[in-house]
Amino acid sequence: MLKYVKGLLDFSAFRSEPDDPESAWKSRFPGKTTVLLNIGRASLGFSVIDPKGKIKFSDRRRGELRDLFVDFLPIVKENASDGWCAVSLDTRYVISIETNLSRKPGSELALRKDPRSVLHGRYERGKVYAITHNPETNSSLLLSYDSEFISKTEFTLKERGLKLGRLMCGTYVLLRHALSEVNAKKGTENPVSALFVAICSGSVCALLQDKDNWVEIRSRPDVFFDDLQPLIDLLSPFGERLPPEAPVVLVCDEPVPDLPERLTAAFAGHEIKDLTEPGLLARLAYQR
Repeated sequence: MLKYVKGLLDFSAFRSEPDDPESAWKSRFPGKTTVLLNIGRASLGFSVIDPKGKIKFSDRRRGELRDLFVDFLPIVKENASDGWCAVSLDTRYVISIETNLSRKPGSELALRKDPRSVLHGRYERGKVYAITHNPETNSSLLLSYDSEFISKTEFTLKERGLKLGRLMCGTYVLLRHALSEVNAKKGTENPVSALFVAICSGSVCALLQDKDNWVEIRSRPDVFFDDLQPLIDLLSPFGERLPPEAPVVLVCDEPVPDLPERLTAAFAGHEIKDLTEPGLLARLAYQR
């Protein structure tokens, strides 16, 4: 009984539990330092997030994941509250444009619990899904993950004394952020054309929007590490299809040196709107 009385007096009874995935990260770990891990096919990064949601320090390296986990584990465990980590899996995913998917109330919950009931013939066994609907058209962005890889990631963390507190696709989170920042301010009478480029830990998703219509997407995990040329090669074909005066909207998890300048050269005559901020993905993860 004293435990419950104390919980009421210090308000801990009203706080979210650390293992509650439906609550925002900041409400699950109030006043505590936490860690965001970025896992790629051959790269691992981490960001230590202070109690106010800002990055204290971060690092990212390329190599064998097993070796990188050994290198990073002491500092991650030291800063992860009771071992809980938010994880951005930036590999083994696909983002596609789909049409006429169900938008009935409860369909997003159904997508998590029984995706076949929402996707029907587009459902694939062994996949985990998330969805974002275009409010102006019948198109949707569909994120699919290999569920076996998610299980392996959770096991890898557990082996090292860590807990998977939140799973996300950083590229997908950043793309949604860019879409909301640009499209939410336009009004339904002012359709927007733009090329959205979302980048997280070297993975890339480029979405071409023509007068609010999502017409083409190119999504590639693990595109680049230090050399930007593979990224420019991936984006260049959009130059012919980008409507005149439509901007390139760039959003990255962290600033990428020389990238805005390279995009300016590759998309001459188009404005580069850079929404990138230091620690952006960590901030978005903290607020979710």
